Amino acid sequence: MITELVMNRIRQLLLAIVGVLKRAMCCFSRRRKLSASECEVLSAVSVDRYPAGGRTTAGGKNVPEKDWNSWDDSPRTVEEHIERYRETLAQPPSPTEPQPEVDYFQDMAPQISSQPKVCIATETEPTDFSRLVAKIDIPVVNELEDWNEGERSGWDDADETTTKQLIRETRKELRAQRHQQNRHQLESSYA
Repeated sequence: MITELVMNRIRQLLLAIVGVLKRAMCCFSRRRKLSASECEVLSAVSVDRYPAGGRTTAGGKNVPEKDWNSWDDSPRTVEEHIERYRETLAQPPSPTEPQPEVDYFQDMAPQISSQPKVCIATETEPTDFSRLVAKIDIPVVNELEDWNEGERSGWDDADETTTKQLIRETRKELRAQRHQQNRHQLESSYA
């Protein structure tokens, strides 16, 4: 507790010394701080384009200002005509109205029209049609029919001997290829 009190006193002493040195250095700095009394508050802004009560033209002549209450904007003197011409040149050109764009695809638009509906109805159908009613148009036969072996349809049956012979030939070719590959590997390993 006593150490804390001593430390606080030393810290306060160092801060006081630094503050005095800071004020002393402030006098020698090049930058001068303005006091609050030296600052002026900006209250209004005005732009005086032609000072001293009149306009000065390019020739250096003093032309008096027009009366504000005058509604006539037409220039009266040659200098006013020249000034009006210069103002019109300084203004950006007014945007011209864009020409309407030509629609090249207008004739390509599809003509949508509903297709005519054709209903084919037989006179035997009842007028009170229900989509849930099942119609049976297939004649029902209660007897089983005989299987006819004579009428063959579908794949032609190959002869068993030719099939077995083809299988044997393909196996012999595969064995010969394997044997030749093994021989080639042995010869390359000895070389």
